[in-house]
Amino acid sequence: MVKLSFTLRFGDVWVAENEEIVAKGHSLDELDRNLELELRKAGYKGRVEVFMKFDYSTIPEWMRQFHPHYFNRTVVFDLD
Repeated sequence: MVKLSFTLRFGDVWVAENEEIVAKGHSLDELDRNLELELRKAGYKGRVEVFMKFDYSTIPEWMRQFHPHYFNRTVVFDLD
C-alpha cells in the first residue's frame, strides 16, 4: 500500500494538495472523487492511503475553538 500525505483546507471549496497533486471539490465526496481521478492521472495503482491534515491557519485563530468540524481525515482508494 502506498501512503501519501496531503494538506486539507477549506475556502470556497475543499482543497487537498501535496507537492505533486491538487484536488478540489464543493463537498468532501466531490473532493474524494476528484482526488481519485488525480491519483489515477499521476499513475498511482493499487491501494493508496491518503492522509489529509487540516490546515488550521486557513481560519482565523479566534474562530478555531468554535469550528471543531474541521478535522484530519484518511481515505483509502483502490486504483486497480
